[in-house]
Amino acid sequence: MHPALSVIIFTTFSGMGYGLFIWLCGNILNGTAPDNMSIVGGTILSILLVGTGLLSSTLHLGHPERAWRAFSQWRSSWLSREGVMSILTFVPMVFICGQTYIDMGFQKLIEPMAIAGIIGSVLTIFTTSMIYASLKSIPAWHNIWVVIGYQIYALSSGGVAYIMFSDWQQYLYVILLLIVALALKIITWISIDKHRGKYKREDALGLPDFGKAKPFEPAHSQKNYLQREMGYDLDPQRRTLMRWIALGFGFIFPALLLYIGLPITPVITLICLIGMMAERWLFFAEAEHVVRLYYDRESV
Repeated sequence: MHPALSVIIFTTFSGMGYGLFIWLCGNILNGTAPDNMSIVGGTILSILLVGTGLLSSTLHLGHPERAWRAFSQWRSSWLSREGVMSILTFVPMVFICGQTYIDMGFQKLIEPMAIAGIIGSVLTIFTTSMIYASLKSIPAWHNIWVVIGYQIYALSSGGVAYIMFSDWQQYLYVILLLIVALALKIITWISIDKHRGKYKREDALGLPDFGKAKPFEPAHSQKNYLQREMGYDLDPQRRTLMRWIALGFGFIFPALLLYIGLPITPVITLICLIGMMAERWLFFAEAEHVVRLYYDRESV
Protein backbone atom coordinates (compact mmCIF):
# COMPACT_ATOMS: atom_id res chain seq x y z
CA MET A 1 0.00 0.00 0.00
CA HIS A 2 1.14 3.55 -0.65
CA PRO A 3 2.29 4.96 2.74
CA ALA A 4 0.49 8.31 2.66
CA LEU A 5 1.82 10.82 5.20
CA SER A 6 -1.68 11.94 6.19
CA VAL A 7 -2.71 8.45 7.32
CA ILE A 8 0.65 7.86 9.03
CA ILE A 9 0.15 11.05 11.08
CA PHE A 10 -3.45 10.08 11.79
CA THR A 11 -2.70 6.65 13.22
CA THR A 12 0.48 7.69 15.06
CA PHE A 13 -0.64 10.94 16.65
CA SER A 14 -4.13 9.79 17.58
CA GLY A 15 -2.75 6.54 19.00
CA MET A 16 -0.33 8.40 21.27
CA GLY A 17 -3.06 10.87 22.24
CA TYR A 18 -5.56 8.20 23.25
CA GLY A 19 -2.85 6.23 25.02
CA LEU A 20 -1.85 9.31 27.03
CA PHE A 21 -5.48 9.96 27.97
CA ILE A 22 -5.92 6.35 29.12
CA TRP A 23 -2.91 6.74 31.42
CA LEU A 24 -4.28 9.99 32.82
CA CYS A 25 -7.75 8.57 33.41
CA GLY A 26 -6.37 5.38 34.96
CA ASN A 27 -4.31 7.35 37.44
CA ILE A 28 -7.25 9.62 38.27
CA LEU A 29 -9.24 6.51 39.19
CA ASN A 30 -6.54 4.90 41.31
CA GLY A 31 -5.71 8.13 43.12
CA THR A 32 -2.18 8.56 41.78
CA ALA A 33 -2.90 11.32 39.28
CA PRO A 34 -0.38 14.17 39.05
CA ASP A 35 -1.25 17.70 40.17
CA ASN A 36 -4.09 19.61 38.56
CA MET A 37 -1.96 21.61 36.13
CA SER A 38 -0.30 18.39 34.93
CA ILE A 39 -3.74 16.85 34.34
CA VAL A 40 -4.74 19.95 32.38
CA GLY A 41 -1.52 19.82 30.37
CA GLY A 42 -1.93 16.10 29.71
CA THR A 43 -5.52 16.40 28.51
CA ILE A 44 -4.65 19.38 26.32
CA LEU A 45 -1.82 17.40 24.73
CA SER A 46 -4.19 14.44 24.24
CA ILE A 47 -6.72 16.70 22.52
CA LEU A 48 -4.02 18.23 20.31
CA LEU A 49 -2.57 14.86 19.30
CA VAL A 50 -5.97 13.31 18.57
CA GLY A 51 -7.23 16.45 16.84
CA THR A 52 -4.12 16.66 14.65
CA GLY A 53 -4.48 13.01 13.73
CA LEU A 54 -8.16 13.30 12.84
CA LEU A 55 -7.67 16.46 10.79
CA SER A 56 -4.77 14.82 8.97
CA SER A 57 -6.92 11.80 8.11
CA THR A 58 -9.38 13.99 6.20
CA LEU A 59 -6.58 15.06 3.84
CA HIS A 60 -6.45 11.50 2.50
CA LEU A 61 -10.06 11.68 1.35
CA GLY A 62 -10.88 12.44 -2.24
CA HIS A 63 -13.35 15.08 -1.06
CA PRO A 64 -12.41 16.23 2.46
CA GLU A 65 -15.37 18.62 2.51
CA ARG A 66 -17.68 15.58 2.56
CA ALA A 67 -15.99 13.93 5.55
CA TRP A 68 -18.99 14.70 7.77
CA ARG A 69 -21.12 12.30 5.72
CA ALA A 70 -19.08 9.35 6.96
CA PHE A 71 -20.73 9.62 10.39
CA SER A 72 -24.04 8.36 8.95
CA GLN A 73 -22.61 4.97 7.94
CA TRP A 74 -21.82 3.68 11.45
CA ARG A 75 -24.00 0.58 11.00
CA SER A 76 -21.70 -0.92 8.38
CA SER A 77 -18.46 1.07 8.26
CA TRP A 78 -15.58 0.81 10.73
CA LEU A 79 -14.34 4.16 9.44
CA SER A 80 -17.65 5.75 10.37
CA ARG A 81 -17.65 4.05 13.79
CA GLU A 82 -14.15 5.36 14.39
CA GLY A 83 -15.32 8.88 13.59
CA VAL A 84 -18.32 8.64 15.91
CA MET A 85 -16.26 7.22 18.79
CA SER A 86 -13.54 9.82 18.37
CA ILE A 87 -16.07 12.65 18.67
CA LEU A 88 -17.73 11.06 21.72
CA THR A 89 -14.36 10.62 23.43
CA PHE A 90 -13.70 14.34 23.16
CA VAL A 91 -16.47 14.85 25.75
CA PRO A 92 -14.60 13.35 28.74
CA MET A 93 -11.35 14.91 27.50
CA VAL A 94 -12.79 18.43 27.47
CA PHE A 95 -14.79 17.90 30.69
CA ILE A 96 -11.81 16.65 32.72
CA CYS A 97 -9.63 19.46 31.40
CA GLY A 98 -12.24 22.16 32.09
CA GLN A 99 -13.30 20.87 35.50
CA THR A 100 -9.70 20.53 36.65
CA TYR A 101 -8.66 23.97 35.43
CA ILE A 102 -11.83 25.85 36.40
CA ASP A 103 -13.82 24.20 39.17
CA MET A 104 -17.36 24.25 37.81
CA GLY A 105 -18.84 22.34 40.75
CA PHE A 106 -18.93 18.96 39.01
CA GLN A 107 -16.01 17.34 40.83
CA LYS A 108 -18.07 14.21 41.53
CA LEU A 109 -18.30 13.57 37.78
CA ILE A 110 -14.52 13.41 37.31
CA GLU A 111 -14.26 9.69 38.04
CA PRO A 112 -17.28 8.67 35.88
CA MET A 113 -15.83 10.78 33.09
CA ALA A 114 -12.44 9.11 33.57
CA ILE A 115 -14.12 5.71 33.16
CA ALA A 116 -15.90 6.99 30.05
CA GLY A 117 -12.58 8.33 28.77
CA ILE A 118 -10.87 4.96 29.11
CA ILE A 119 -13.75 3.10 27.47
CA GLY A 120 -14.04 5.67 24.69
CA SER A 121 -10.30 5.67 23.99
CA VAL A 122 -10.05 1.88 23.90
CA LEU A 123 -13.09 1.59 21.61
CA THR A 124 -11.81 4.34 19.31
CA ILE A 125 -8.44 2.61 18.97
CA PHE A 126 -10.27 -0.68 18.34
CA THR A 127 -12.44 0.79 15.59
CA THR A 128 -9.35 2.32 13.97
CA SER A 129 -7.59 -1.05 13.98
CA MET A 130 -10.65 -2.74 12.51
CA ILE A 131 -10.61 -0.35 9.55
CA TYR A 132 -7.53 -2.31 8.47
CA ALA A 133 -7.98 -5.71 10.14
CA SER A 134 -11.38 -6.18 8.46
CA LEU A 135 -9.85 -6.06 4.96
CA LYS A 136 -9.50 -9.68 3.80
CA SER A 137 -7.93 -8.46 0.56
CA ILE A 138 -4.79 -7.34 2.45
CA PRO A 139 -3.33 -10.43 4.19
CA ALA A 140 -0.77 -8.44 6.21
CA TRP A 141 -3.63 -6.62 7.97
CA HIS A 142 -6.30 -9.30 8.21
CA ASN A 143 -5.08 -10.84 11.49
CA ILE A 144 -5.31 -10.48 15.25
CA TRP A 145 -1.86 -8.83 15.50
CA VAL A 146 -3.20 -5.60 14.03
CA VAL A 147 -5.98 -5.33 16.61
CA ILE A 148 -3.70 -6.16 19.54
CA GLY A 149 -0.87 -4.02 18.18
CA TYR A 150 -2.92 -0.85 17.89
CA GLN A 151 -3.86 -1.05 21.57
CA ILE A 152 -0.37 -1.91 22.83
CA TYR A 153 1.41 0.68 20.67
CA ALA A 154 -1.03 3.38 21.77
CA LEU A 155 -0.53 2.52 25.45
CA SER A 156 3.26 2.30 25.18
CA SER A 157 3.73 5.55 23.22
CA GLY A 158 1.05 7.28 25.31
CA GLY A 159 2.81 6.06 28.44
CA VAL A 160 6.04 7.69 27.30
CA ALA A 161 4.14 10.97 26.82
CA TYR A 162 2.49 10.54 30.23
CA ILE A 163 5.89 10.55 31.95
CA MET A 164 6.20 14.23 31.00
CA PHE A 165 3.30 15.05 33.35
CA SER A 166 3.54 12.38 36.05
CA ASP A 167 6.90 13.18 37.62
CA TRP A 168 8.16 9.69 36.69
CA GLN A 169 5.29 7.88 38.41
CA GLN A 170 4.93 4.31 37.10
CA TYR A 171 7.79 4.70 34.62
CA LEU A 172 8.70 1.04 35.18
CA TYR A 173 5.27 0.02 33.89
CA VAL A 174 5.86 2.12 30.79
CA ILE A 175 9.21 0.41 30.24
CA LEU A 176 7.51 -2.98 30.58
CA LEU A 177 4.89 -1.96 28.03
CA LEU A 178 7.61 -0.83 25.62
CA ILE A 179 9.25 -4.25 25.93
CA VAL A 180 5.91 -5.98 25.30
CA ALA A 181 5.31 -3.72 22.29
CA LEU A 182 8.78 -4.51 20.97
CA ALA A 183 8.16 -8.27 21.23
CA LEU A 184 4.73 -7.90 19.62
CA LYS A 185 6.17 -5.93 16.69
CA ILE A 186 8.84 -8.57 16.06
CA ILE A 187 6.22 -11.36 16.20
CA THR A 188 4.03 -9.42 13.77
CA TRP A 189 6.88 -9.02 11.28
CA ILE A 190 7.76 -12.72 11.56
CA SER A 191 4.13 -13.55 10.73
CA ILE A 192 4.11 -11.15 7.76
CA ASP A 193 7.37 -12.55 6.37
CA LYS A 194 6.18 -16.14 6.86
CA HIS A 195 3.00 -15.59 4.84
CA ARG A 196 4.48 -13.35 2.16
CA GLY A 197 3.86 -14.92 -1.26
CA LYS A 198 1.09 -17.16 0.06
CA TYR A 199 -1.45 -16.09 -2.57
CA LYS A 200 -0.61 -16.78 -6.24
CA ARG A 201 -1.96 -15.29 -9.44
CA GLU A 202 -3.36 -18.69 -10.33
CA ASP A 203 -5.37 -18.68 -7.09
CA ALA A 204 -6.84 -15.29 -7.96
CA LEU A 205 -7.95 -16.61 -11.34
CA GLY A 206 -9.35 -19.80 -9.83
CA LEU A 207 -6.94 -21.90 -11.89
CA PRO A 208 -4.41 -23.28 -9.40
CA ASP A 209 -3.98 -26.57 -11.31
CA PHE A 210 -3.50 -25.24 -14.85
CA GLY A 211 0.13 -24.14 -14.78
CA LYS A 212 1.60 -20.68 -14.43
CA ALA A 213 -0.62 -17.74 -15.41
CA LYS A 214 0.61 -14.45 -16.82
CA PRO A 215 -1.14 -11.45 -18.40
CA PHE A 216 -1.28 -11.41 -22.19
CA GLU A 217 -0.91 -7.62 -22.30
CA PRO A 218 -1.43 -4.67 -19.90
CA ALA A 219 -5.03 -3.84 -19.17
CA HIS A 220 -4.42 -0.15 -19.87
CA SER A 221 -1.69 2.21 -20.98
CA GLN A 222 -1.30 4.14 -17.68
CA LYS A 223 -1.45 3.27 -14.02
CA ASN A 224 -4.90 3.47 -12.49
CA TYR A 225 -5.98 4.32 -8.93
CA LEU A 226 -5.54 0.75 -7.66
CA GLN A 227 -1.97 0.59 -8.91
CA ARG A 228 -1.08 3.99 -7.47
CA GLU A 229 -2.60 3.44 -4.02
CA MET A 230 -2.06 -0.30 -3.63
CA GLY A 231 1.03 -0.95 -5.71
CA TYR A 232 3.89 0.29 -3.55
CA ASP A 233 7.20 -1.53 -4.14
CA LEU A 234 9.32 -1.71 -1.00
CA ASP A 235 13.05 -2.22 -1.44
CA PRO A 236 14.34 -4.98 0.92
CA GLN A 237 17.22 -2.81 2.14
CA ARG A 238 14.87 0.04 2.90
CA ARG A 239 12.57 -2.37 4.72
CA THR A 240 15.46 -3.49 6.94
CA LEU A 241 16.53 0.10 7.65
CA MET A 242 13.00 1.24 8.51
CA ARG A 243 12.48 -1.78 10.76
CA TRP A 244 15.59 -0.94 12.76
CA ILE A 245 14.49 2.71 13.02
CA ALA A 246 11.05 1.61 14.20
CA LEU A 247 12.43 -0.80 16.80
CA GLY A 248 15.18 1.52 18.01
CA PHE A 249 13.30 4.82 18.17
CA GLY A 250 9.85 3.43 18.89
CA PHE A 251 10.70 1.00 21.70
CA ILE A 252 14.36 0.35 22.57
CA PHE A 253 15.74 3.89 22.98
CA PRO A 254 12.70 5.23 24.92
CA ALA A 255 12.87 2.23 27.29
CA LEU A 256 16.61 2.68 27.85
CA LEU A 257 16.34 6.44 28.35
CA LEU A 258 13.49 6.02 30.83
CA TYR A 259 15.46 3.36 32.68
CA ILE A 260 18.51 5.63 32.84
CA GLY A 261 16.31 8.49 33.99
CA LEU A 262 17.07 11.08 31.31
CA PRO A 263 15.41 14.24 32.66
CA ILE A 264 14.46 15.66 29.23
CA THR A 265 11.19 13.71 28.86
CA PRO A 266 9.94 15.72 25.83
CA VAL A 267 12.99 14.45 23.92
CA ILE A 268 12.14 10.84 24.83
CA THR A 269 8.57 11.41 23.70
CA LEU A 270 9.74 12.90 20.39
CA ILE A 271 12.08 9.95 19.82
CA CYS A 272 9.22 7.55 20.47
CA LEU A 273 6.93 9.47 18.11
CA ILE A 274 9.53 9.30 15.32
CA GLY A 275 9.90 5.56 15.84
CA MET A 276 6.16 5.00 15.80
CA MET A 277 5.87 6.98 12.56
CA ALA A 278 8.50 4.67 11.05
CA GLU A 279 6.55 1.66 12.31
CA ARG A 280 3.35 3.07 10.83
CA TRP A 281 5.12 3.78 7.52
CA LEU A 282 6.08 0.12 7.36
CA PHE A 283 2.55 -0.90 8.32
CA PHE A 284 1.34 0.54 5.03
CA ALA A 285 4.43 0.00 2.85
CA GLU A 286 4.62 -3.74 3.67
CA ALA A 287 0.92 -4.37 3.07
CA GLU A 288 0.23 -5.98 -0.31
CA HIS A 289 -3.25 -5.92 -1.81
CA VAL A 290 -4.32 -9.05 -3.70
CA VAL A 291 -5.51 -6.86 -6.59
CA ARG A 292 -1.84 -6.68 -7.63
CA LEU A 293 -2.12 -10.30 -8.77
CA TYR A 294 -4.11 -9.01 -11.74
CA TYR A 295 -1.42 -6.49 -12.65
CA ASP A 296 2.26 -6.85 -11.80
CA ARG A 297 2.67 -9.49 -9.08
CA GLU A 298 2.81 -13.25 -9.38
CA SER A 299 2.23 -13.62 -5.63
CA VAL A 300 1.47 -11.53 -2.54
